[in-house]
Amino acid sequence: MKSKDSVFRVLLDFIYPPLCLSCGRLMGSGAEKLCGDCWGSIPRLSSEDHLYRETREKLLLDGAVDDLRALFLFEKGGAFQHIAHAVKYRSYESLARMLGRTLGESLKGEEREYDVLVPVPLHRVKFRERGYNQAELIAQGVHEVTAIPVAASAVRRVRHTRTQTKLSHDERRKNMDGAFEPDAVGMLNGARVLLIDDVITTGATTTACAAAIRLGGASRVVAAAVALARKDSDALV
Repeated sequence: MKSKDSVFRVLLDFIYPPLCLSCGRLMGSGAEKLCGDCWGSIPRLSSEDHLYRETREKLLLDGAVDDLRALFLFEKGGAFQHIAHAVKYRSYESLARMLGRTLGESLKGEEREYDVLVPVPLHRVKFRERGYNQAELIAQGVHEVTAIPVAASAVRRVRHTRTQTKLSHDERRKNMDGAFEPDAVGMLNGARVLLIDDVITTGATTTACAAAIRLGGASRVVAAAVALARKDSDALV
């Protein structure tokens, strides 16, 4: 006998047929957001990829970030662009958590290297507009797999910065100066932090947030993103 939830799901799928977020293809289950072909089209990153090495080098330059973890390549017009937009602008919260679980699976075996997950925070104005922080949802997904606790309030975004789109790398760094502050209670003192975000482009936001985490007393900060984007792709992020 079908449960009420499964009956409701069948009815919902009949009224609103589940379509792939990327190609629009009809899919068999509303629980899925991307078809297998589109998932398979997203390039996976390794530590040997040029973009990975270039991004890591930029992040490590100021000394606030110790290392980088990232899964996918964000490409203009690619499937991950549609995922990123759905998560950031269309309230696909379950998809954000799923991305977090995928990121968490890639970190299996490293759980004991981190004490806390810190999502890159949104300014309160942006949070009020959007209603959620996609980085925090991704961090919750990572927690579901790794059991590393999430400290969403460990860092605050205290300046409502203008959009980073179309800014140069130096302009982005200036734009992010003083944008973050650590929590005053010292919850990060001595902590080994995994800093969580959805997409890293130039790394200016990540570096600024990591610097605030260091001010809060963290002993180590590793940046972790679901995807990396080249500078010429960020207008679509």
